[in-house]
Amino acid sequence: MYPDGGIARFRLFGRAAPVFPADPAAVLDLAAAQNGGVAVSCSDQHFGTKDNLLLPGRGKDMGDGWETARSRTKGHVDWAVVKLGAPAVVQQVVVDTAFFRGNFPQQVRVEAIRWAGPDADAQVAPDAEGWVQIVAASKCGPDQEHTFESLVKDGVFTHVKLVMIPDGGVKRLRVLGRRAV
Repeated sequence: MYPDGGIARFRLFGRAAPVFPADPAAVLDLAAAQNGGVAVSCSDQHFGTKDNLLLPGRGKDMGDGWETARSRTKGHVDWAVVKLGAPAVVQQVVVDTAFFRGNFPQQVRVEAIRWAGPDADAQVAPDAEGWVQIVAASKCGPDQEHTFESLVKDGVFTHVKLVMIPDGGVKRLRVLGRRAV
């Protein structure tokens, strides 16, 4: 807008085209939106959208996280599937519960898959065969970053699934690893 005036709304549609470092061994957050990560599906987004998981920083309040409705059903879990910005060897996963003090998940688990179906851009089903557990069910606490080492050190994955046991809210999901080139 030149030379002056105002813009009420600006929406840009498309996919991020990340510029990766020249060093293929560089460790990156491959779930981050700026690195090409896309939240493709989830079980519930009652209070906050799954896309918020991939935003930069720790956010400003509970409203810019992902939060699901409460369930009293025995064995209930909520999940979100994220397509990584590039196929990766995952080293660590960070689950941030910033601002979620009374509504954080009791536990989280993270699974990963290398999706090589006929349509690589198709949504991978949360119950598809091939999901591998990379973070075992682990206790969470309020308003903190939880860092977990990947249980699988040499597998190459294209998607991760964050599972909240049973439900709750998570501010950010970071999947740290190196690109498999």
